[in-house]
Amino acid sequence: MKHKKPFWKTVLHFLVLCAVTFIVIFPLVITLFTSLKPPNEVITATPTLLPHDFTLENYIKLFKVRNFPQYMLNSLVVASFTAVLSLLISSLGACAIVWMKFPGKRVVINTVLAAYMFPQILLIIPLFIMCYCLNLIDTKFSLVLAYLSFSLPFSVWMLKTFFESIPKELMEAALMDGCSYWQALTKIILPISLSSITTVLIFSFVLGWSEYLFAVNLITTDANRTIAVGLQTLLGYYRTDFALLTAASITMSLPVFCLFVMVQKYFIKGLTVGAVKG
Repeated sequence: MKHKKPFWKTVLHFLVLCAVTFIVIFPLVITLFTSLKPPNEVITATPTLLPHDFTLENYIKLFKVRNFPQYMLNSLVVASFTAVLSLLISSLGACAIVWMKFPGKRVVINTVLAAYMFPQILLIIPLFIMCYCLNLIDTKFSLVLAYLSFSLPFSVWMLKTFFESIPKELMEAALMDGCSYWQALTKIILPISLSSITTVLIFSFVLGWSEYLFAVNLITTDANRTIAVGLQTLLGYYRTDFALLTAASITMSLPVFCLFVMVQKYFIKGLTVGAVKG
């Protein structure tokens, strides 16, 4: 029989969860309410949480005066291409690692894991030189290449872990029925790997959407700036419009928030893949 948890433990767990939730949510609430304040209410001697006069002036100004829609479009293009290419390449790589035999397989596995351990800042100069030699500076494709160098190791490792939990007999049966590895992957393996696919897509998309370090170094013109770099343009040298800045932050967060809401159950399941083996 299951022992009932003591009431005081339930209350303690509830209070801890409430405290953690408050710590996480409170900065977002401050940002949201600040974006809805008129500029004269943001910096005052007696600041308030709720605005006295709710206004959408900051959001209207953001899309009318600034080049913010172009920044969002650039980020959407970069993030989408990064996510799709990362899924395509990593699924092929994970399939080869799990089900195919080739020389140096263990070296490849260890290299994939080691590549993910390198900090981003170490790769800025090599990637910049490579993009310069290929005449890719100030192009969206240069950002896609840079982001793939970080999303691919994680994606390959994630899909490899999930593919290993799939019975080998399933792949063997598909090959015996005349399927190629590509057909078996696209028609059988990927349809039952929805949770891991979702995790890979979200990770790669968020990386391409919010990354700043490579975007500020590889992009030189305003027309190709991403939204993360676009936020920097709102920081004034002598004065910063915090109402406009918080409106931009909320606008930047909305697409990712909506994406998480739509696929959160698959994302959580994908993160726990491989935690328990049967």
